[in-house]
Amino acid sequence: MLDGVRILAWGERSAVKLSATLLERAGARVEVTDADPIDAFSYDAIVVSSDVSSAARRGVIAELKSAGKYIVCDITATGPQGSRAGIPWTDAQIQAMTGLMDTTGFSNGQPVRIGVPFTEISAAMYAAAAVASALRVATLRGIRQNIDVTLFGCAASALTTFLPAAFASETVGRVGNRHPACAPWNAFRTRDGWILICTSTEEQWRKIKHAAGVPELEDARFATLADRVRHVGALDALIETWTRTLTTDSCSRLCERIGVAAGPIVSVADLPGEPNFRMRHAHAAEQVDAQGVDQETYRDVSVFRTSPLIRTKGEETIQMTEGATAENDAGPLAGVKVIEIGQYTTAPLVGKHLAALGAEVVKIEPPEGEVARAWMPGQNGTSYFFALNNTDKQTISLDLKQEADRAHLRKLLATADVLVENLRPGALAKLGFDRAALGGINPKLIYCSISGFGIESAYPTRPAFDTVIQAMGGLMDLTRSEGMPVKLGASGADILGGQAALFAIVATLAGRARNAGTFVEVSMQDVAAWCALFATGNPQPTGAAVPCSDGYVWVEGDYAGTHAKCGAMTRQRAVARLAASGLRAVPVARVHELMEDGDFLADMLSVARDTRGAFWPVLKVPYRLSRTPARVRAVPGAPECVTFADEVHTD
Repeated sequence: MLDGVRILAWGERSAVKLSATLLERAGARVEVTDADPIDAFSYDAIVVSSDVSSAARRGVIAELKSAGKYIVCDITATGPQGSRAGIPWTDAQIQAMTGLMDTTGFSNGQPVRIGVPFTEISAAMYAAAAVASALRVATLRGIRQNIDVTLFGCAASALTTFLPAAFASETVGRVGNRHPACAPWNAFRTRDGWILICTSTEEQWRKIKHAAGVPELEDARFATLADRVRHVGALDALIETWTRTLTTDSCSRLCERIGVAAGPIVSVADLPGEPNFRMRHAHAAEQVDAQGVDQETYRDVSVFRTSPLIRTKGEETIQMTEGATAENDAGPLAGVKVIEIGQYTTAPLVGKHLAALGAEVVKIEPPEGEVARAWMPGQNGTSYFFALNNTDKQTISLDLKQEADRAHLRKLLATADVLVENLRPGALAKLGFDRAALGGINPKLIYCSISGFGIESAYPTRPAFDTVIQAMGGLMDLTRSEGMPVKLGASGADILGGQAALFAIVATLAGRARNAGTFVEVSMQDVAAWCALFATGNPQPTGAAVPCSDGYVWVEGDYAGTHAKCGAMTRQRAVARLAASGLRAVPVARVHELMEDGDFLADMLSVARDTRGAFWPVLKVPYRLSRTPARVRAVPGAPECVTFADEVHTD
């Protein structure tokens, strides 16, 4: 991967420390320092955080950027421009001002700060991927460039479940442990605790309905997905009459047998005893048992694993190459070919960013199209959610149960550089595409598998959705509303799992030379636990969401008594009044209010066209490479139906 690369982490933000950890995990030699001055010539890339640096250090950072001789990655709250630029906003303040905080919590409660520093973690992962991209460009083209990564952009990028309603001029609210577009999807009481149950397809609904055996579930109110979302309160009450008759463990096992995602809420303290965590991270589990969680415990958990795609006696070395016609300002991954077999968020997020970075991405959909295409609102029969997660891809439909379609996939894979998928573990192998088969088709392939619990797992057949992983990875334990665990409003486990995979793939592509064929494995539970352990060992500043006449403000510091002061004020007036008292407060924005936020409109929102010329709202990426920018340009149309008399053109 990044063996021999030298990285300097020279900044105070958590994101700088976390990105250094990721780059080190990929083989780089990393030095973390707070000393002044530095010897910039000794490093291939420097990661900084100028908005929380001293004036003197900001001057040095500016000189490094202007020199054009170094890769300098600057992680800040809001970037170098805009109305909020230059202010050292905290993670929680960014959560508040982007609407991310307002999506977390129960509909009848207050907004809840995510219990891990989500925007810092997300920024760290995107920064690491951007640095790896820049290193690839430096090797192939001799270009060194600056990178800007913003916490604000990372927070906005995480809102893909909620922005569609805002695009349709609808008000976005908190949904607790539910899903805004799927039902049943919630935390339900059992005989001895709680269980998360998540369904997204009609098949899963039929299975859970049959297992529950509650006659009222046959009611016409629950006939379609839209009906179930509309009557979700009554639906959840009926499901709970069934789950209350079972223990959490027996309900989890039953759901695993029928192929429905489910799992318990696991505390950080109980992670060492969680069977899959202990199986995959025995050393970390033993350390937590013996010593508890400290600042460095998270380092004992890896967010990705790599190994040879196939075992061979002699290992061929592959030199990094690039299309001969790549222009200097072409994306860092120009000439890279990617096959994506994914749905919902994780693999599509990876494919979207690889495409933005210049790769040619072919997305394989089933004949009926990806389920998320139908998650309204949207336009022309396609959801905004699907559009946001699948920009700049060529989409084709294949029925992989048919040999002719599998043969076509083999043809695509033979010339691909990367395959990324988030199917259930073993699903691709059952179709004839296990690691040995993939290695036989293309011995140079980078194959990335993203799953809930990993390939080597205590739950080899258990399906997983974001909410279940949040519950079983410690994220919900740290995110609470009046003491009750609640999921992140954003699909946090999916997003961070996808980001971990993105970094691992780009770091592999950036290796100056690599052995033939690489298997990359990402377990979303591993990633969630890594985040939860970091947050537990590195507490964030305390704060509170304080009610106002038109919403809430987020206050940090000595906020005792602010509830009484702000109740009759607007958010804007409360922020000014608290500032006069020496307290920094920010309004807790609603997601739909981003449509009038100047920084969001200028820095993150963009427009793209589909194959029919229709315009779509899309998001820019939250990292900016100064010389080889990532670009978001197009929304895919309906998947192309392959006719096997002809070739599918992927060039």
